Amino acid sequence: MASPSVARRAPRPEVNSDDVVMMRAAELAEWARRNARAVIIATVAVLLAVGAALYYQVYKSQRAARAAGAYLQVQAGLPNDTTQAIRALQTFTSSYPGTSEADEARIAAAQLLMAKGDAARAVETLRPAAKSGSPVSLQARYALGAALAQAGKRQEAMDTFLEVADDAELGYMKRNALNQAALLREQANDWKGAADLYRQMLEGLDKGTGDRTIVELHLSEAQARAGVAAPAAK
Repeated sequence: MASPSVARRAPRPEVNSDDVVMMRAAELAEWARRNARAVIIATVAVLLAVGAALYYQVYKSQRAARAAGAYLQVQAGLPNDTTQAIRALQTFTSSYPGTSEADEARIAAAQLLMAKGDAARAVETLRPAAKSGSPVSLQARYALGAALAQAGKRQEAMDTFLEVADDAELGYMKRNALNQAALLREQANDWKGAADLYRQMLEGLDKGTGDRTIVELHLSEAQARAGVAAPAAK
């Protein structure tokens, strides 16, 4: 039997769903009234953040467009004198830092420096582009490997080429990087290591193609010099 207190308890009236919505709206309005200052500050902060993000995107787009146009002008007007051409490219990189065009200019300047035999300066010119993460940073890293090899930094050059091979999405870029690393291993008399890299190169080449035949010849030579009698990879 229910206790007297339970028996006397009046049933709770049902609340209409529309009434619930109105009650919640009234509560929210009252909260907003009491915290009007905080609401205004939060709203302004959000609007400022959105505005700043939009401004930055527009600024980046406009800056990229200016850099592209300016780099075309630099390329068209490069002096025949190598030293002056290098100076013009370096001036451009200083004027448009952080752009893909600046990285392209660094690659071009480094190639000219290597042609002059100044591999050390080429290395320093390329390092920022190799680390930038721009669309041409992989090409910059490949050029950096070549500059390091010319500068006599063989191990760092090999490591750089192998990193490029790991990150490259295009087959030809991967094979070129592996080939450069293999050649450096040959120079170090690491014929077994070179053979390992030639095997990796074969994985992306179809049978019967000229490129595969050339790699198979390099592999056979490396295996012979290493004293390895294993057949070429399938």
